[in-house]
Amino acid sequence: MRLRRVIGAVDRRLPGGENCVRRALLEMALDGAAAREQFFAGLQTGGGPGSGHAWLESEPASKRYDAVIAI
Repeated sequence: MRLRRVIGAVDRRLPGGENCVRRALLEMALDGAAAREQFFAGLQTGGGPGSGHAWLESEPASKRYDAVIAI
């Protein structure tokens, strides 16, 4: 999806580096179809940097998580 690529390119250049929550929420704000999708947050036991991920329904999770919250 073109919008997703543009959001990713901009996100990589923002202070603090890439942020999956920011990308997913921005896509929902800019695309009506994305706004109707479920938002997922996956969490790994133990926490820490890089132990979670956020994504939209149309973008399958890249790995398995111990807990997944769907909104």
